[in-house]
Amino acid sequence: MIPQVYRDVDILESLGRIVNLHTKEFKEDFELDKKIILKLAQSTDETDRRLIWMCRPLGTHCLREGDVFLEDTYENRVLYAYHSEKPNKNLLYALHLKSMDGSTVKGDIYTLDYAKEVDRLSLLSCPVTEVTLYFANGKEVTVPYESFNDAIHELTPKHGELDSFRYRPESEAELGMILRRLNIKRDRQANLGDFEQHIESLQKSSVRDKLQKARSEVKPSEPKPSKKKEQSL
Repeated sequence: MIPQVYRDVDILESLGRIVNLHTKEFKEDFELDKKIILKLAQSTDETDRRLIWMCRPLGTHCLREGDVFLEDTYENRVLYAYHSEKPNKNLLYALHLKSMDGSTVKGDIYTLDYAKEVDRLSLLSCPVTEVTLYFANGKEVTVPYESFNDAIHELTPKHGELDSFRYRPESEAELGMILRRLNIKRDRQANLGDFEQHIESLQKSSVRDKLQKARSEVKPSEPKPSKKKEQSL
């Protein structure tokens, strides 16, 4: 599969069209994705505006790319979790959020080869050592990665609800280098694509799936009993 990039598109509108065609159940997952995208599009940190988005027949996932490349994080495990599905109909994209005007987020969408991305994870994922927790009262607390779930329960009564958190890799420099090289390589290899053609391709695939399902649900008609030959007198 030759990777494609769709430049300067309306991110939420474009992803919504993909969801409507490809996701059959749990479409409400995309409501959470939209909140994540709208929040991160406002960040001044370039790494916050680089995301991995998965669209499945049974729901969606929106993940910070930097978190995906951290060993054993939730984001890292999500990509591994659905890799073994057969047949694998999960779609994977990279998003670059470039600008925001009101509630409209513009940016680039890259198609990804799911299998190759999982292979890349096994080679390039970095270990996590700490997590910084950001609470509703403005308090920031950095705790060991192994105990950060326990720390949330212990600190929430004192500082209020957890607003957000940030993983701290063993080497920020190493992770940053990996992500920069990936983004440069992605831009170099991707062909400039037509998003409308991508939607047409998904529409055809959706129609084929519906036809196959309809055929599988149709019970084969029982053969009519053959007429007995009349005996000659």
